Amino acid sequence: MKKLIMLVFLLLSLVSMILISLSVNELLDMLGIIGIADFDEIISMIKETPIEVLIPVLSIVLSELFDLYGIPLIIFLVSLNGLTSNK
Repeated sequence: MKKLIMLVFLLLSLVSMILISLSVNELLDMLGIIGIADFDEIISMIKETPIEVLIPVLSIVLSELFDLYGIPLIIFLVSLNGLTSNK
């Protein structure tokens, strides 16, 4: 029974992460942000930016990603760990 509950929560958290990604994609598409910058352009901007400016910006981006995906990712990993254990 425990394995079934863990499997359900694993699937629910996986679906929620997929739906969050789709929602963010649709929001950015509606705002017209998707497709503006090329990945090569972003990488060159990162290489040209001084590290003193880059670290705070990256910390904000990582913080926001954790805010979006944190709880579903934690539930996913705990459920996956519970499903793979031998108890």
